[in-house]
Amino acid sequence: MEEKVMVADALNGINGCLTKVEEMITQTENQQLRQTLQQIRNTTETSQYELFTLAKSKAYYQPAQKATEDEIQNVKSTFSACSCH
Repeated sequence: MEEKVMVADALNGINGCLTKVEEMITQTENQQLRQTLQQIRNTTETSQYELFTLAKSKAYYQPAQKATEDEIQNVKSTFSACSCH
């Protein structure tokens, strides 16, 4: 298996884990467990970003085009109007 495929598989796996950990955090009442899951999430996000940076530097991954200022403002407006934060 070539390195590019292995990196992509690893990123997909990490992203899936992050999704599951986020679901567990939002559904956990026990504060100690919640804090542990948050630490796991933070460590995993750091690893994911390091792997993403490696993939990008080796041209294994091409990120989406940068958002325009209008698009950024639109997202900010959408989330500030939402009661989810």
